[in-house]
Amino acid sequence: MFERYLSALQYPRIGQINFEDPKDFRGFIAWLEDQKIRLYPIEERDALRKINALEWSKVYKKYKQDIHMPAPLKTQREELAWLLLYAIKLEYSDEASQYKTITAAKKQDGEAKRTAAPQIKSTSLFDAFDQSDADFVEGSYKLAERLGIAHHPTHLISLQAAAKVICTSFDKEALKERVVTGKPFPIDEGNGMGFTDDGALEQGARILRLLQIQSVRKLQTTINETIVSAQNITADPRTDTKLGVVGIKQ
Repeated sequence: MFERYLSALQYPRIGQINFEDPKDFRGFIAWLEDQKIRLYPIEERDALRKINALEWSKVYKKYKQDIHMPAPLKTQREELAWLLLYAIKLEYSDEASQYKTITAAKKQDGEAKRTAAPQIKSTSLFDAFDQSDADFVEGSYKLAERLGIAHHPTHLISLQAAAKVICTSFDKEALKERVVTGKPFPIDEGNGMGFTDDGALEQGARILRLLQIQSVRKLQTTINETIVSAQNITADPRTDTKLGVVGIKQ
């Protein structure tokens, strides 16, 4: 999942590094600081380079504090994702003029090849944000944490989950006080999924099955609404009896 980030940073060992290996992870952090981030002066980077030293974990902990890594990050993969995005931000800042030149050239080439097809202009507010910006990443994780969403190494996936929770739980209809009637669904009763003896996994599988059923029902509702809309456009029962023809008078 990090290959795009590594490619953007021109890392020479793409596909050969195993971040689960402590030696590879430590070596990569040292390379990232040496080649891209450069937070410390050269003479102060030796401690990070000593990847076999017993005190390397303490050195890395201090490095995270010095670089102001967000506190909500809980796993090594989340920390790695943040460091990669931060390094990409710095890389762009260092070579901004070069990237702007490339972007301008592509824009001119695109304008030359542009056809008469109508152009769609996005109205999304997120288009104005740099989604790889460290502040944007931190804000995405804070929003997910506020909504009780489990952390994901990719901040955009956490943001998508947050958007889904907001749309389904905090819209005007959902916020209205409703009286719940009927019998609750007996999720703990009936035949199980049959592929595990673990009670927690079994319950999780039942929940996923219910969510899938809900998704299919929503899809079917959307399909039905689309069919009705199409019928309203293509079928007009009005009749002009004076002309003796069916349809709208042209």
